[in-house]
Amino acid sequence: MTLSLFACIVACSDKCAFTVKGTVEQGINIGDTVYLQYIDKGMIHTLGQSTVKGGKFTFTGERCEPVVCYVVSKINGKVRSNAEFFVEPGEINVNIGRRTILTGTPLNNRLQEYNDSIDILDTMFKGFYDKSKVKTLSVKAAEEADKGMKVLSIVRKEYINRFMEKNIDNPVCTYILTKNHELIEPEEGIEIISRMPLENKCDTAVRHIEQTFRNKITTAEGKKFSDFEIYAKDGKRVKLSDFVGKGKVAVMNIWSTTGRNAKNDIAEFKALADAYKESVEFVGLAIEWDVKAWNAAIKENEMWWNHISDVQGWNSKAVFSYGVNSFPYNIVFAADGTIMRKGVKCSELYSILEEATKK
Repeated sequence: MTLSLFACIVACSDKCAFTVKGTVEQGINIGDTVYLQYIDKGMIHTLGQSTVKGGKFTFTGERCEPVVCYVVSKINGKVRSNAEFFVEPGEINVNIGRRTILTGTPLNNRLQEYNDSIDILDTMFKGFYDKSKVKTLSVKAAEEADKGMKVLSIVRKEYINRFMEKNIDNPVCTYILTKNHELIEPEEGIEIISRMPLENKCDTAVRHIEQTFRNKITTAEGKKFSDFEIYAKDGKRVKLSDFVGKGKVAVMNIWSTTGRNAKNDIAEFKALADAYKESVEFVGLAIEWDVKAWNAAIKENEMWWNHISDVQGWNSKAVFSYGVNSFPYNIVFAADGTIMRKGVKCSELYSILEEATKK
């Protein structure tokens, strides 16, 4: 009995052994230390480390359950992620250059197939995009470039859905879902998740995405607004319903002081708020960690309208309840609290508010 148990353990260890053989064309130098890492529940885990010799490195270890890992290097104290692939039993070949090439194991072969197709579509899209930015472009050529971008966006989305369907029973589907969930219609996303194997649909990221889909459905255009309790800038507890559904058109601007274009975004929204301050209720929902930075920005930019935040950054329950994953993000509410529009640009709000506030 003891011998049989020992044999099973040895067999399992052999089956779970993996080797990552890496070749470097650019991005990592000879002598650099590279790390094989993955992230689980916000924590970084290291499966191994190696030194680049002659443009090559190797990782070995044991891993029965596949996990998405990164080859991470530290150059001049700065962390750089250079490749992304599945660590699973077998020999995995990773070539790091202008783009990563993967071969050797089933999941990585599928991932490479997906990456190859997406790269082709993205290259074609960039061609049309670059063309659209040419100042001397004729009207007809500009229309063709715009049409090309729209068609490729649709093709890309359809390809993603087909590839997830093709890999519904394995972790590649989970990987693609986490990378592209913002492009997937909520109803379609929930249906896809419902058919995943239990171990995949129970993945922390997948569960979060599924709830995001459900929140988007609950707060879709045409639905009554979803209320929440939160802090005002003076520290008092308030509700969204203190500003929305009070017989006046309202706009909730989801913003942050940490945005790359924060100054311009704030100035653009302030111009809109100034223009409609008499007829529209404005409220800013800030994605912030720092109360002082939040209040300082409000004062410095003379943002006179209502301001709320739970000061939890992207862990904000209020932001999550509306299925929002980016900023700036604007939501327009009718006088009775019905959600009229979601995700509209500030420049688009002028015509929307002009129509909505007509008497």
